[in-house]
Amino acid sequence: MDNLYRPTESVFYPSWFTAIARQNADTDAWAASVLDKVVQAAQPWMHLSDDALWSSVFTPSLRRSWMVWSNGFCPQCGTGVPMYAWQINPFKHAWKVECPHCQTLFPTNDFESYYRSGINNQGLFDTALADKGLLFNSDHPAMDDPLHTFGVDDGTSYAQDGDRWWFIATYLVYGQWKQFIVAGIRTLAAAYCLTSDSAYAHKAIILLDRVADLYPLYDFKSQGVMYEGPAHAGYVSTWHDACEETREMALAYDQVRGAIAQDEQAVAFLSQKAVECGIANRKTKPSDINQNIEDRILNDALNNRWKIESNYPRTDIAIIVIRAILEWLQDPKPVNELLDAMLDRATAVDGITGEKGLAAYASYTIQAVGLLLGMFARLDAGFLPDILQRHPRIKDMYRFHIDTWVFQRYYPQVGDTGEFAVPEPHYVALPFSTDQWISSSSVFSLGPSTYTLLYQLYELTGDVAYLQVVWHENGQSSALLPYDIFGTDQSQLSTRMYQVIAEYGATPQLTSSNKQEWHLALLRSGAQEDERVAWVSYDSGGRHSHANGLNLGLFAKGLDLMPDFGYPPVHKGGWGGDKFNWYLSSPAHNTVTVDGRNHAVGAGYTTLWGAGKQARAVRIDAADLIQHESLTGQTLRFERTTLMVDLSDTDSYLVDIFHVRGAY
Repeated sequence: MDNLYRPTESVFYPSWFTAIARQNADTDAWAASVLDKVVQAAQPWMHLSDDALWSSVFTPSLRRSWMVWSNGFCPQCGTGVPMYAWQINPFKHAWKVECPHCQTLFPTNDFESYYRSGINNQGLFDTALADKGLLFNSDHPAMDDPLHTFGVDDGTSYAQDGDRWWFIATYLVYGQWKQFIVAGIRTLAAAYCLTSDSAYAHKAIILLDRVADLYPLYDFKSQGVMYEGPAHAGYVSTWHDACEETREMALAYDQVRGAIAQDEQAVAFLSQKAVECGIANRKTKPSDINQNIEDRILNDALNNRWKIESNYPRTDIAIIVIRAILEWLQDPKPVNELLDAMLDRATAVDGITGEKGLAAYASYTIQAVGLLLGMFARLDAGFLPDILQRHPRIKDMYRFHIDTWVFQRYYPQVGDTGEFAVPEPHYVALPFSTDQWISSSSVFSLGPSTYTLLYQLYELTGDVAYLQVVWHENGQSSALLPYDIFGTDQSQLSTRMYQVIAEYGATPQLTSSNKQEWHLALLRSGAQEDERVAWVSYDSGGRHSHANGLNLGLFAKGLDLMPDFGYPPVHKGGWGGDKFNWYLSSPAHNTVTVDGRNHAVGAGYTTLWGAGKQARAVRIDAADLIQHESLTGQTLRFERTTLMVDLSDTDSYLVDIFHVRGAY
């Protein structure tokens, strides 16, 4: 149904705002480099005809796979090629995936010609019409050649000796969709946003409108393959990426929608295509194109949340962005209500969402929150002070990954996160870019400067740790800060940075802390290269968690001395199997297992906490983690007491006492 109110001005990139970027590019070398980078990135699509762009959006009924083979090998050289290791570049090798070892391209047949031969009068691929005579190895055309059908994929995979490779299905996701269509929309819209050249908007509009024609028909649950098995949900790609892709296309639409009313060529071309292909919306006027994109991309996602349901709060963020684009200029109140509800839950657990995977999923969620806040804050100087007053735990949200950072080099490996003993030298709660052009749908391209956001949080809270993080992420320098092409005062941050670092030093002064809602205690002693940190994680269960109640870790001498296994080996067939389950199990962690069982879902609570100058201690009671029907009526005890006592400024000893009562 057509909306009664359909704004033509951009919400997040209004004309006065993008004019700032062009002014900065005229006077500042860094800003000019960002503009040039975006313009250059857009050129591959600018060289293509409108028909080529329109035809690039493939038929939804084609199978799509998240990977060629999660733990497979190359059928040519036999070398292992797991998960995402296949090389895919639609501009270099269209409709092909490349073995990273022997550089063989698959499928060996000319799939593009086969696909084009099956296009029906609706502009969609129909396998019944496709020329099956094109399904042969192009290097071995003779029918009696034993390699005549080697590596051939008709879109339904290639099988050999009981093994199966999803070449085309994977190319469709990572090549045609992500790198050609979505990246094209995002890049062209950004180029228009920074240059105001309508030629870029025109190409983006062609792609957006054709995606809109088909977007409701994409259903990764019924059309997709995940880890060689059934998929869960999504549009073109799986649910978590579909969430980000939908949001990015909505933002791209917001950037170019003001140009639609002036683009007579786009109306003429798309109207002709609608007639040729029997599309119900004939697109005889610009507002028809607006309606097509809004109804069949933006509103379709709002009406089918399950297709973009992702790690909290990323789906809520996508919905807030879409609702803002559709409604903000008419009435911001409903969007503010959504913001408040999202932030209440997103900050509920010691300032973050409660999701495990400390340096992974626990940070991914709040990265998106920060970018969303920055999007609104750069349009309204009063937004951040107001939202921080309504939601004071936002300051805890961006302190959490400062308080849990060790040596500015490690995070405790709690849940699905990291690799065995591998450091994490960056503050992970926000994504940082030194060019503000991030060509990934996991973040906001042409999004806000997170350096600016942390500076604003410092100004509002007085917490110098935010500026110390900025200093660290910029390589111990204030040069070129804040990397904000939309900024109006580029020197203020650098000036204040020098003052803060001179007065407080380059590193946040951290003390022992106990995140009792997230269930993570850290005992700290020493400073800089002599810092020592012992940590105890005291819950089990929840999203991306492990059965690791009362898990103990220790950092000292610049190293992780008790490293966890980290992220489970999903490349061994997905989110299951013996190896995967072992990584999640209680025996795989530095804790105690009772009667050979994994810990139950639950959490412990703190019964002792002390953080003195020479000694620190924590005791956690977590008897609920070993509850089992076989133990009914018994008095259970599952308690860990950890003490860190200093011997000197450089060394401590650790006392670890585990009390357990509970057995068959």
